Amino acid sequence: MHELGTGVLDWEREERISDRYGLVELFLRPGELVKLDRIAQPLHGRLVAVVREVRRSSHIGDLFHAVKPTIPEIDERIELGTGTIFFEDDAVGLRPDDGRSTLWLNIHVLYRVHNQTVTLYFEESPQK
Repeated sequence: MHELGTGVLDWEREERISDRYGLVELFLRPGELVKLDRIAQPLHGRLVAVVREVRRSSHIGDLFHAVKPTIPEIDERIELGTGTIFFEDDAVGLRPDDGRSTLWLNIHVLYRVHNQTVTLYFEESPQK
């Protein structure tokens, strides 16, 4: 298991607009991104968030998909998705195995961890 970083989880607006939901970022404070501990090669596995602190999300959710934020429990382990890990700038994501162009990560759990302080982990697994 690879620890990638700890911070408040969010994603760029474009991820929602494009419906990709493929990348997430961690913030130390508003405007200050966490420098993630990158993995050099494109490994297959799971992106997991472990909740460290909780707060109410200010996000309204995704009305098109009828998903609203929920509040997780401290130490809750939440699997964001499965696929091949990739990085763009200071964001991390997973490319799904089936080649789909939308909903790369699980939208329901993304809105569960939105605006929560989490530690992100990558768990390597064999590709199916």
